[in-house]
Amino acid sequence: MKYLRLALILGLALLLTGCRVELYSALPEDDANQMLAILMQHNIDADKQPKAGGVTLRVEQSQFINAVELLRLNGFPRRSYVSAETMFPPNQLVVSPAEEQQKIVFLNEQRIERMLSQMDGVIHADVTIAYGRANDDGSVGPASVAVFIKYSPQVNLEAFRVQISNLVEKSIPGVQKEHIGILMQPAEFRMLSVANMPTATPWRAIAWINLHRWALMPPLLLAMLLLISLMLIVWRKRG
Repeated sequence: MKYLRLALILGLALLLTGCRVELYSALPEDDANQMLAILMQHNIDADKQPKAGGVTLRVEQSQFINAVELLRLNGFPRRSYVSAETMFPPNQLVVSPAEEQQKIVFLNEQRIERMLSQMDGVIHADVTIAYGRANDDGSVGPASVAVFIKYSPQVNLEAFRVQISNLVEKSIPGVQKEHIGILMQPAEFRMLSVANMPTATPWRAIAWINLHRWALMPPLLLAMLLLISLMLIVWRKRG
């Protein structure tokens, strides 16, 4: 009986090792599907649960860090942008021309950021549009644009610098190419995979078992059931 209890405890321990934790919540269905597909492509065990307000993405607790980093390198979760309807609601009171101009500039910045974020490898994009002060004769100085892009080190985004500059130039009327500044920074790669672990350490085997534990679970449970059955037979014969 002592061995039977020990086997049951070991079985419960194996089942509890697959504890899942919440990764992201309130996600749009499309984003949740893409994020889940990325995780599954990299052998990270995850699932999604529809809830009020959006979809919740869950992942194995032991793979939480790699899941967050992997999704970050792929630009997830996506940024949410303010729509023109939100900035200019139908029942809005009359605003000053300066305030209206600020809202238009903000919407233009977001429009360019959204376009840049659709490029493969872009993790985060920020765009700032600045207009010169009005002169005494009423004319306005030339506009300048600052673009910051953080991108995945797996993509050579520097090869698209000219195309990005052209995109920004065509998106803002009157801006000149020499007044466009672009800073692109590769993100730091912080994932730790089983393949990158030193072969001389026992943690490599532990990590491999942890990564493939769901595939190993059925044969292990079957072996435990056979062992329990064998111990019951022996116990009954002794009784």
